[in-house]
Amino acid sequence: MRIRTSSHRLRPSRPAAAGAALAVLLGAATAVGTDNAQAAHAAATDSRADLPISPDWPQGEMAVDGVHQHVFISDPKTNTVVVTDYAGKVVGRITGEAGANGMAVSRDSATLYVALTDADAIAAVDTATLKETARFATGANSGPLDLAFAGGKLWFSYGKYAQGGGNLGSLDFAAAKPAVALNQSGGVSWEAAPQLSSAPSGDQGVLVAGNQDRSPEELTVYDVSSGTAQLRAHRKEIMPGAQQEDIALSPDGKDVMTADRTDNVLLSLDSSDLGYHSRSSREFQVQGQPNAVEYAANGDLAVGMRYSKGVDVYVFRPGEDNIPVRAFTIGDYNLVEPRGVAWAPDGSKLFVLTEEGLSPGHLTLRVFDDPTKAATGLKVTAPVKSALGEKLTLHGTFAYSVLPLPGSVTVQVTRTDLASPKGVSLGSRTVWLSAQREFDIDDVPAAGGKVTYTLRYPGDATHAASTASVTVDVPRNKTTLTLDGDGRTVTRGTNTTLRAKLGRTWRDRTVSVYAQPAGGTRTLVRAGTVDRDGNLVITYKVTRNTTFTAVFPGDPRTEPAQDTSLIKVSAR
Repeated sequence: MRIRTSSHRLRPSRPAAAGAALAVLLGAATAVGTDNAQAAHAAATDSRADLPISPDWPQGEMAVDGVHQHVFISDPKTNTVVVTDYAGKVVGRITGEAGANGMAVSRDSATLYVALTDADAIAAVDTATLKETARFATGANSGPLDLAFAGGKLWFSYGKYAQGGGNLGSLDFAAAKPAVALNQSGGVSWEAAPQLSSAPSGDQGVLVAGNQDRSPEELTVYDVSSGTAQLRAHRKEIMPGAQQEDIALSPDGKDVMTADRTDNVLLSLDSSDLGYHSRSSREFQVQGQPNAVEYAANGDLAVGMRYSKGVDVYVFRPGEDNIPVRAFTIGDYNLVEPRGVAWAPDGSKLFVLTEEGLSPGHLTLRVFDDPTKAATGLKVTAPVKSALGEKLTLHGTFAYSVLPLPGSVTVQVTRTDLASPKGVSLGSRTVWLSAQREFDIDDVPAAGGKVTYTLRYPGDATHAASTASVTVDVPRNKTTLTLDGDGRTVTRGTNTTLRAKLGRTWRDRTVSVYAQPAGGTRTLVRAGTVDRDGNLVITYKVTRNTTFTAVFPGDPRTEPAQDTSLIKVSAR
């Protein structure tokens, strides 16, 4: 389905159901944040990692290699491209790339192309070795800025404002010697090198250019299917006073999405004329100022917000309602960077570049798993205290989901307690959901102390997994432990015998007896299992007043216990 919205400001009125649904979605995201990675708007394996890149302007771009599972972030300030894995961990740096800026990965993921603004060239980097293999000159003082594959060629924008404006060029790899062609702007006079975008999957022969970081906005659509740039549509001042931050072309090449930091406005224009057609319009519901947009190969759309109102990244699915299927928060004072969203080619992960407000000076790469699966936000509650050996009830609740959950779902239950400190599976439970998405699970604790129950919903093809835990205080049974001889007086150097007697326990029958002579250190006299009558006998030579302590460490169902006896030495 084609995705479009009006080219005017979003109307303040919305359908009641849609508005209420968005309010629930945004409210949950605001309450959850990113500290609870198992809750409504973060997947179980989401991650974040700091990057050795300053957030100061100018900033580079981001590209993703799905074969080697690498994310490339260019840093023109240090003439490098930082390479991370899919968890955001830095695994390498490509150095010597003067003014490294826009990037594009070849369709086979074998080569990364980097626009070298300060070297007037485009570098080719082997994605397996992360080494530069070739460099293509783009002309003296050209200053290439951005790259995009379309029409069988690699297109680049070039030119600086101070040097008379921007233009377009292409790099053709079909010839034996790759050839550069310049001056292909189609008669459009760009103030400086524009930003470029093409379809994320396949080659639709469509190239979109926009005057990045400038106002008024200006967009141009080129048909490059013939190998040359033919002007299809051109438009200025799409939104009065807006400053274009990012553009994206849909996989079918029919829709142009623009993010221009206009409050609560997300525009999608028809690529044939950059106009608005009411027959297929779609009104996206966002709150804040969009500054990053990116389509996935299947048409999913990610939208980053510079100044948000509770949600920093929205994800929309093609063919769904205009309510986001997923909404992510990155924490107070943190900002999504312009052009700071990118998809893994298979759509399994969403990468978001952010600036950390509380620790400025570096960028952070956040990685969200299964971003197009509807969040399920599992929560669980239980009694604060429950008796050992008696049934207790876990009460679970799923958050509102844009894609409704089925009537029954499977929940995996794990119990962690003194008997199973590493956790023991209680199996999968099929639960029926009420109209409020609630369910109950019963269990009888097998041990006392702090008992933690972890519930995990594994998710399905359209719903993300989520996990929740709750801890219940289960008092253990009490027992008795006595140590005879308290107050006894013996002759110095005499061997004295003491008996520890342990009452009923669940499993552990071990008692330890310690001796501490006056002014001395405490030492273990004997540790062992009591006999069938619960007794443990020790013999100890007393040379001065000595305090004896019998200790039972407890077991999963029995509380610890101890008793002391003081043996005195006679004055004679």
